[in-house]
Amino acid sequence: MNLSGKDNPKSTIQNQKSVMGRRDFLSLAGRGALWATLGASVVALVRFLSFTEPELPARFTLERADVYPIGALTPVAEGRAFIGRDTQGLYAVIAACTHLGCRVTREEQALACPCHGSRFDTSGVVLQGPAARPLARAALTLGLEGRVELDLGQIVDAEYRLPLPSPFQQETPT
Repeated sequence: MNLSGKDNPKSTIQNQKSVMGRRDFLSLAGRGALWATLGASVVALVRFLSFTEPELPARFTLERADVYPIGALTPVAEGRAFIGRDTQGLYAVIAACTHLGCRVTREEQALACPCHGSRFDTSGVVLQGPAARPLARAALTLGLEGRVELDLGQIVDAEYRLPLPSPFQQETPT
């Protein structure tokens, strides 16, 4: 009571300090870190499960046909194929091992799978396993200005060759 005889309402309010103890703070921080980790893990899992392999181009425009020497095997299309040339014409060997799909590499007189040791000759025939089938062949065509076009999406027989025009043929005027 005060001098006027009335109760002072301010005198009944107690000053309560909001003090968080160390244990409460550490508990709250731990739960926050747990929820942040759980959220980051869910985001990473969703990104992992929704991953798709980027589409690589299947068609390539290469050099002119006369660039490829007879008897040589030239890597093309970012190493996804080899262009060979013999007396019958050009052929394309796809650089994917028929065992498990590893990319084969060029050695002295052969192609080799670095993953499991399969070896192929320069035309793609199996020399040493575990691969049981020869390397696949891709289609070749002559495009504009005599440039070779490689289509990795079109598989052809091993006997297929892109015949090359004779260097003595001349274009006829139209």
